[in-house]
Amino acid sequence: MLVALLLPSVGQAADTAYLSKLIGRAHREHLAERPEWRALVHYRPRRFSGGVESAVDAPSFFLSHNGKRDPQAELDATLTAFFAPASDPEKSAQCTFVARYQWLKGALGFDPKRLPVLSCRRFHRWLKALNPYRLTLVFPAAYLNNPPSMFGHTLLRVDTREQDEQTRLLACTINYAARSHRQRGIGFAFKGLFGMYHGGYSIAPYYLKVKEYSDIENRDIWEYRLNLDAEEIDRLLRHVWELQSAWFDYYFLDENCSYNLLSLLDAARPGLHLTDRFSLWVIPSETIRAVIDAGLVDSVRFRPARNTILRERAERMAGRRQLLAKRLTLGELRFDAEEMTRLAPEERAQVIDLALDYAVYRKNVRFSGGEQDPVTITELLAARSRLEVPDQTPDVPPPAVWPGRGHKPARASLGYGFEDRRQFLEIAAAPGYHDLFDPQGGFTPGSRVMALGTALRYYPQEEKIELERFDLLDIMSLSPWGRFLHPVAWTARMGLARKHPAAADRVLVGQIDGGVGICRALSVRTTAFALAQGALELSGRFAYFAAPGAGPAIGLLHDVSERWRTGLLAHWWGFPLGDARSESSVSLRNRWELTRQNVVGLDLSWKNDWGHDYLGGKMYWQMYF
Repeated sequence: MLVALLLPSVGQAADTAYLSKLIGRAHREHLAERPEWRALVHYRPRRFSGGVESAVDAPSFFLSHNGKRDPQAELDATLTAFFAPASDPEKSAQCTFVARYQWLKGALGFDPKRLPVLSCRRFHRWLKALNPYRLTLVFPAAYLNNPPSMFGHTLLRVDTREQDEQTRLLACTINYAARSHRQRGIGFAFKGLFGMYHGGYSIAPYYLKVKEYSDIENRDIWEYRLNLDAEEIDRLLRHVWELQSAWFDYYFLDENCSYNLLSLLDAARPGLHLTDRFSLWVIPSETIRAVIDAGLVDSVRFRPARNTILRERAERMAGRRQLLAKRLTLGELRFDAEEMTRLAPEERAQVIDLALDYAVYRKNVRFSGGEQDPVTITELLAARSRLEVPDQTPDVPPPAVWPGRGHKPARASLGYGFEDRRQFLEIAAAPGYHDLFDPQGGFTPGSRVMALGTALRYYPQEEKIELERFDLLDIMSLSPWGRFLHPVAWTARMGLARKHPAAADRVLVGQIDGGVGICRALSVRTTAFALAQGALELSGRFAYFAAPGAGPAIGLLHDVSERWRTGLLAHWWGFPLGDARSESSVSLRNRWELTRQNVVGLDLSWKNDWGHDYLGGKMYWQMYF
């Protein structure tokens, strides 16, 4: 009866008795509840009700109209579809859902005489072209200037047996991304937060991804070689084949690139349950941690970005030769000038190599507006080819801590302090992700990305609890300005904070502020920055509710040791309208790393609000989880 409902028109083209037998056996063995089936159809528990639901949103991915929420109905419909005749075998269910077919064939032992095996030539040509031997999980580091890349990105690379590290750029990659038609900026972030894009898988050559991430966006790339065996790799690629036309609602915080790549690994090695480890949000670096902890990583390789190599070249040269390279690129110096001919051939090659990297960097539209250089890259290459000197590309040492091995993103702290002679206990927490004073290993240096940070204070003398601070979003990028690289330092914040219009009065004020400026590395351990900032504060206590302001901010960050970071920070704001006032602060912050997941801190500060001066201090312990 069930088979008749599922396949009313098969007639003599299908063995309905055999189909009925397979469906019955699948029910008895509870195949629809097996992790293999749940992974292939992307079922996961529903958040606010019982049962499960597939993460796939494309109706064409399901063979049952109830398939999105009913694993058993989808399995029955899949078995039935294998028996359905097709005018074009390449479009049959067996050739469209090759991963489902292969797993069900292994679980139920299909009789090839009663369910003939189709050739599926298109799939096998596709698989042969990929020529899979190994899989590598690729992590381009975080890039703060693009919202979807703020936390990094992950993709899979399909390596062939014949390729080595020099020819690996020719490999293919499996990438998941929002189909945003190249929209960027705030519009992309808004639509991505609320699932207004479709997301899907695509395949592209690795060299295009390296060009995009390493050469254009100047992001270092980490490559994690996975230990999946040949059968697991085939299982994953079969599943990618059947997902090529499917789409998902893309959500920036959870159903993003990294989450959906984890689902492929779950399909490759059922029982890992990698996606089950993430419920509310998915951070790419944390998915790397999950893959490492699951024992899937054999080795790690660091691929430095173009600007990282440029910086390394420059740091290994004396300042005089750096200046020669820059003048060479700008057309202020000829190749046959006396300053060049005096150099030894190896030194001359190093200068030209640095000039070549700088010329390529300057022609990057994303960073320079496409300015044209007086000396062309072709001329630099020709000059370099005339020197019979081996390649001078420096070996850039990888950072000691990999992404996925640094501190965890969420944090909670407990502290004791005083402010204007009032003692308090403070409890603070945030889901992530990284602060300037956190342990730096595994994260982009000079970056801060904090979201939903909340601090509550209890004043025992008054027996009162107050919300001290709420940061909806707090971002800062401090990339050092140098002779060749000229990144802009910037910051942006939106949230709530306490202000002090009087000694006994503390008001919660809404804040939106941001600024731009410059950051300089004074030494290997010391960084200084200066920003020009603007602000808008909101409160019913103001004469016009909104108070615009502006002012400078400066800072000095110093690593006293590998475990101790200190910083001296100062700012001044002027608010000329309505309740005309100014405020200023100077603070000294210290954090000591006990372990990678535990730090202690000591902060001292002086502040002036509405003409009222007061001192403050706080000691605290912070745990990452």
